Amino acid sequence: MPCNPVFLSNIRMFELLNEDDRQALAQVIDELTIPAGHTLFQAGDPGNSLFIVREGTIELFIKDTAGQKIVLTVAESGDMFGELAMLDSGPRTATAVALTESEGLVLDREDLVLLFRRKPEAALHMLASLSGLTRKADELLRTRVSRNANEEVEVHSTPLQR
Repeated sequence: MPCNPVFLSNIRMFELLNEDDRQALAQVIDELTIPAGHTLFQAGDPGNSLFIVREGTIELFIKDTAGQKIVLTVAESGDMFGELAMLDSGPRTATAVALTESEGLVLDREDLVLLFRRKPEAALHMLASLSGLTRKADELLRTRVSRNANEEVEVHSTPLQR
C-alpha cells in the first residue's frame, strides 16, 4: 500500500524532492502497522531496509558485554532508523522494539538507490542523519566507559588505604 506523499515532505531526507518525485517514492514505500511490544529486528539480523516512524515510538537499544540494556534512542514520528545495515549490507547493530502501537514506513535498498539517482542531495541528508547517530553513540561511550579500578584507588586513597 503506498504512503501519503505529504508525510514524506516533512522527512528531512525527502524534503528536497519535488512533488512528482515524492509521488513516485510514495508508490514504492510500504506501510507497516507495528503492535506494542513487537520486535522489528534484533542486533545481528540482516538488514536491507530502513524504517520511518509515522506514529508511535520505537526504542532502539543494544546490550553491552555485561548484558545491560543501553537505549540508543527512542524514534518518534518522522524519525528514521535501520539505515546503517541497509547501506553497508551488514548485520543490524541494534534491536528495535515498538514501545507503543506504531505505524511506520519501510524503504528497501533498491528503492533508495532509485531515490539517490533522482536526487543525489538526498544521500547527503541521510549521511547527516548517520553522523548524528554516530555522535550520539560517541557520547554514550564517553559516559559509559569504565574506569580502571587501580587508577581510581591510586588517585582517591591515602598511602595507608592503598
